[in-house]
Amino acid sequence: MPRHSSPHYGSPPDGTPSGPAPRNTIGSHPDFRSIRVAHRRFGAVAMSISVGGFLLFVLLSSFLPDVLNQPLFGHVTLGLALGVGQFAVMAVTAWRYTVHMDRRIDPIADRLRAGMHRDEAQRARVPQQQRRFGAW
Repeated sequence: MPRHSSPHYGSPPDGTPSGPAPRNTIGSHPDFRSIRVAHRRFGAVAMSISVGGFLLFVLLSSFLPDVLNQPLFGHVTLGLALGVGQFAVMAVTAWRYTVHMDRRIDPIADRLRAGMHRDEAQRARVPQQQRRFGAW
């Protein structure tokens, strides 16, 4: 059979296709999808709590200023305490974000990164082996 009519022309003899690797393999990986879902879910909850607290403070100060002017102790009013509480909400949100990333996202991302580096190293070795043994 002539070489140009072979079904594996341009491919290595083991039948694996030659040519460029698929471009977006990481986006279809299940671990990558789990990272996206976990990140999106945390973002939605954190944003709801943070923005909801700030919106509550703004609405109370707009529509119920007498409630926010209630003294708690000394010269500290409920409005002042809630305003300072916004900093606490943001600090807790930032702290929970770092904990979430350390526990849920970073281990999966490290595993994906290691797999990508392993795949790149394997792809880099293939041309070297083909040069060593000659072109098919």
